[in-house]
Amino acid sequence: MATAPATPMKPRREMQEVKAPEQFQFSEKARTLDGVLIDIDQVTVKGRDTMQYTLRAENGNRVTFLATYDLQRKIQPLHVGHWLTITYEGEDHSIQTQGSPLRKFKVLVSKEKEPGF
Repeated sequence: MATAPATPMKPRREMQEVKAPEQFQFSEKARTLDGVLIDIDQVTVKGRDTMQYTLRAENGNRVTFLATYDLQRKIQPLHVGHWLTITYEGEDHSIQTQGSPLRKFKVLVSKEKEPGF
């Protein structure tokens, strides 16, 4: 009786751990963040719905940060796939949003999408 041919072994896969994105908070010490915008999601924080942005930095790490009034007006879904540079410029005490001073940001967006988007 004939024996079935041995099936070739698949090469072993090299595995690596996938870590959750780091949560970034803009402050005077951490003023600038840049990377490719890869996602915009709605999340609930302290019982309130807000937007959360995810960037992939040059080194491949993913970082998330929450929307502010100013960021939500500037960062749009059409920016997904573009390189963003976001700089925290401080608070404007002459404008109040939900009882707090407006946190101002300068947002730069590349004209072209990054390769792979």
